[in-house]
This record gives sequence, C-alpha cells and structure tokens, in this order.
Amino acid sequence: MSPAVDDALLRVAQEALTNVGRHAGASQVDLTLSYLDDLVLLDVQDDGVGFDVSTADGDGDVTHGGYGLTSMRERLTLVGGVLVVESTPAEGTTVAARVPRAAATPPVAPEEPT
Repeated sequence: MSPAVDDALLRVAQEALTNVGRHAGASQVDLTLSYLDDLVLLDVQDDGVGFDVSTADGDGDVTHGGYGLTSMRERLTLVGGVLVVESTPAEGTTVAARVPRAAATPPVAPEEPT
C-alpha cells in the first residue's frame, strides 16, 4: 500500500483501540484488516458499553470532549477513504475504515531503459 494509506490505517487502528481502552469497558476487541478487489477494510469491533450514535455531534464525537473520531475521519478523507461508526448502548461499537484499493496502491515506477 502507499505510505499515506499505511499511516492513515495505522493511526485509525491506534485511535480506535485507545478509545476502546478509555471508554468501552470491553472484555473483547477484534481488529480485522481485509483486502478486497476494490477496497481495503479496517474494522475494530468491541463488546463494550457502546453509545448512542445519535447523541454524537456532526463529526461523530460523543460528549467526552475528544477529537478521536474526527481525527480518524480527517485522516481517511485525505487518502480517499471513509469512516463508519456503528454503536448501540450496551451492545458495543464497530469502527470501520474503508479505503478504495486504487488509493491504497502506490503507483508503479516506470522501468529504466536497459
């Protein structure tokens, strides 16, 4: 993958796991990185306390005063990706990053003439 996409997905994974540790009260968290024909997917799913997504502000941040979800969205936007957050109180949270495979693949340098 391109270094920019590598970095964006790494930072999203770090922030999502930090959020699980700080807020979720989870006993389990699963992190999955998948490569499909047209997408690279990163999913972080926990079995924690969850939250009501409708109480989050327009950027998806709940009232903790943090900027974690906003920064994850911004990082993904810079590489052509999106962030989807699904959560229900008492049922856990899933943070899903989606990056088009075309954005994730670094350009191939032309071969040098021999």
